[in-house]
Amino acid sequence: MEIAPSQRTCPAAADVDPDDLTVKDCGVEVTEVIGQGTRVDQVPFNGVPPEPMPGCCYPVLETEPSCVYGRPLKIEAQALRSSLVKDPTWAASILLRPLSTEARHALAERWCRAALDEHASIAAFSRVALDLLRLGAPPELIEQAHVAALDEVRHARQGFAIASALMGSPVGPGAFPLGMEVPLSAGLAEVAAEAAEDGCIGEAVASLLAREAAAICEEPEIRAVLLGIAEDEERHSLLGWRTVAWALRVGGPDVRAAVENVFARAARMGVAVPLMGDCDDPAALAQVGLLDHEASRRTARRALAEVILPAARALLGSAGDMQNQLAGA
Repeated sequence: MEIAPSQRTCPAAADVDPDDLTVKDCGVEVTEVIGQGTRVDQVPFNGVPPEPMPGCCYPVLETEPSCVYGRPLKIEAQALRSSLVKDPTWAASILLRPLSTEARHALAERWCRAALDEHASIAAFSRVALDLLRLGAPPELIEQAHVAALDEVRHARQGFAIASALMGSPVGPGAFPLGMEVPLSAGLAEVAAEAAEDGCIGEAVASLLAREAAAICEEPEIRAVLLGIAEDEERHSLLGWRTVAWALRVGGPDVRAAVENVFARAARMGVAVPLMGDCDDPAALAQVGLLDHEASRRTARRALAEVILPAARALLGSAGDMQNQLAGA
């Protein structure tokens, strides 16, 4: 929590808004401040830091890490994904050079998670298309949402192929854990906020992560997969921006406020990036197209500072509150 340089004591815990506290990676959120703050010379920032600034650190209760990024399907803020099963129908054949058993296991776990995330995005875009349809969106947005869902089918199959090659046996997704009712959004403001968070931010970061991973990848087949994913995720991010722009044109103050809140939170908190599990061997990570955690964080910070927040400022124009919250980010 930032404080004025002249302020030597920290506000009481009861006076601190949990949303004002910087959090860790992987979607962790502060739920409660449980003790008095301690003054520090520089607040640790997750996202794009301003100039060094003194602040206060508080003991807190946090949610479990989710590592959700890109565009998952969420019900009551919880991302849904299938379980991993033995299934040859999702996995094509890919040959990889030898890796140690330990490295293969750790890297397979990461690629399984990535493939399950891509699989979950199929459902997410299906819901996006339904939301756009029922809210009267222009046909090009609905069409692009369906195309994006098909892209995610391809990404999932490619991810499961890589995971299967690393594991030495074919794997795929089990039945998607969705009930009888599709959880549509509450209205245009929620659709716009999700497009901003999952599309404008999440998929822009996912695109750049895939491109950076492709640059270091030593396996030609995986490199081609990553470059294709990077191009597709960039288009999906553009769909997010187009959706937000349309919602701002046809919606009211509640839509603008919802969108502003998403970008302001990203400026304050940063963007979640995936963890690499137990593998910390840079050579093994590079071979199969995975960035280490610090490289992922650098890429996300750069995307936020150089692409996402400038675009948000341009889209939202001269709205005073938004400009103040993003100033210096």
